[in-house]
Amino acid sequence: MAIEADKVIRKIRWRLVTPLLLLLFLSTIDRANVSFAALQMNEALGLTAETYGFGVSLFFVGYIIIQLPSLWLLQRIGMRRWLFLIALVWGLAATGMAFVQSREAFYTLRVILGIAEGGYAPGLMLYLAQWIPRSHRAGAISNVMLAVPISVVVGGPLSGWLMSIDNPLDMPGWRWMFLIEGLPTLVVGTAVLWLFADRPRDAHWLNEGEKRWIETQLASEQTAPQERSSVWSLLGNVRLWAATLCWFALMAGAQGLLYWLPQAIRHLSASSSDLDVGILSALPWFSIGVGMLVNAWHSDKTQERYLHVALATLFAGVLFALTTLSGDAMALVALIIAGFFLGAAQGTFWTIPPTFLSPFALAAGLGIINMCGNLAGLIVPVAVGWIRARTGSFDLPVYSIAAVLCLGGVVLLWLRARIERQDAAGAAGLTEGVRASSR
Repeated sequence: MAIEADKVIRKIRWRLVTPLLLLLFLSTIDRANVSFAALQMNEALGLTAETYGFGVSLFFVGYIIIQLPSLWLLQRIGMRRWLFLIALVWGLAATGMAFVQSREAFYTLRVILGIAEGGYAPGLMLYLAQWIPRSHRAGAISNVMLAVPISVVVGGPLSGWLMSIDNPLDMPGWRWMFLIEGLPTLVVGTAVLWLFADRPRDAHWLNEGEKRWIETQLASEQTAPQERSSVWSLLGNVRLWAATLCWFALMAGAQGLLYWLPQAIRHLSASSSDLDVGILSALPWFSIGVGMLVNAWHSDKTQERYLHVALATLFAGVLFALTTLSGDAMALVALIIAGFFLGAAQGTFWTIPPTFLSPFALAAGLGIINMCGNLAGLIVPVAVGWIRARTGSFDLPVYSIAAVLCLGGVVLLWLRARIERQDAAGAAGLTEGVRASSR
């Protein structure tokens, strides 16, 4: 029986990619709604720009240290049970933010939330690599990552609205927002036990031919014998660190938008309501979502990965810098276009690591890239808060983020050129060997 590849991929996208997108949507809201809560919460808890930035960054302390242990646990107990466990913990932590009474409680819940969510992003990339052939992967990954801009496009106005309405519990608006936005994670997290299959062979919604097709396609991508790699051996992999630097740059841009954009907009227009701030903050994130879809579609069509990520990263950096050189309206336009290129790079980036990591090294490699790349989440909120407290301006942080983005794009271009030289040298050596053996 002939297998229709597009039909199988559509099944996987509906049964796996859609719930993964929903969970990533909820996780991004649960970690980022603090940026909107800050409009009221900072005064209520006595937080300054510096202590708020420090509290935001504590999320990434837990997020970073748990990366590899979380991926190890995923491989030991399977996707279903692992995802149920981490979603339960992050749902409780996100909902618990509605009841914090002190700066210390705020700090503690941010760390717990980071620990719970830490393995999710690399875990879902590893999971998709075990289900979707490489030729279709950019589109699938961008579909999942679309949850991030969607969560801000929807979550920004939603958070502003929840904070501004009267609620039946007569809670302060920021507390009500945390409560309402945290509870859905507990519901969806419980449902994952029935939604997911650990491997294609366990999926009751695929027939036997479709299961064999997926396994055959994934096996055929491994054209050479693969050696097992330890974490320590990966530390000497230059390609891994070049990719990590690029992901760090992309995360620096994203974290700057995620945690400081609402306050930057309020800084430009002090008369804006919380709802207005939420709506304006959503515009760059809508553009990020469009960039993810367009670039991933074109990358899958051409089967080219590196230039699609590197050039988009460079353009994002240049446009970030331009936001400081124009008036308020033009700055927002430049930021929207920068968001398009930032999303374009993010949506296609995760197709690159599997091109140089073996299946045995993939889990650890993805964990290292995500762990080190997300150091941006630990550094950027604190740095922006520290600089803004001393200068009263967002200009210097924006220039710094723009420079890091440009550096990330240049490094990825260098990595592409290096790989091409190595491949050319290998092909030349093989040709010479064939000629010598035929003499």
